[in-house]
Amino acid sequence: MDKDYFYQGETIEEFLSNSNELNDKYRQHIIEVQFDDDLLAQVAEMPANLKVMVIAEPWSGDVLYYFPVLIRMAEQAGWEIRIFRRDSYPELILPYRKEGLYHSIPVYVFYDEEFNEVAHWIERPAEATRVIDEESLNLRRRLREEHKAEWRQETIKELVELFHSQN
Repeated sequence: MDKDYFYQGETIEEFLSNSNELNDKYRQHIIEVQFDDDLLAQVAEMPANLKVMVIAEPWSGDVLYYFPVLIRMAEQAGWEIRIFRRDSYPELILPYRKEGLYHSIPVYVFYDEEFNEVAHWIERPAEATRVIDEESLNLRRRLREEHKAEWRQETIKELVELFHSQN
């Protein structure tokens, strides 16, 4: 990361102001982020003066829920944040694709004062991903079982239509 490039990103206030109808939700989520004494002490021990590049889009649910956490941590630790819209800067996310494939957001890339990368974080906490994956699987299984007769008929209709549309 280059210093001049970093400062081309949006500030937190610019990002929030440009988030249209989600502006109030973001601000509410920021207020809701609280630190217990133990976590506050741990944040205080983290490196100060970090620069944090955030790759995000305001419409992302993961950005809405987890970017406010970074904002509050940055306030406590004295970090400077700049936000780059994933869709406007597609090249930035390439090294940070989740599992090497997915353009998941948010992405936080932490730099020292010389703009050397010291760490990065992608999308959401591992525990959240575990629960979401487990619940999604359970939901898919339940819906398949509940709708199996109907969806089998729909499969037949679509396959028939597929070949009728070829003629």
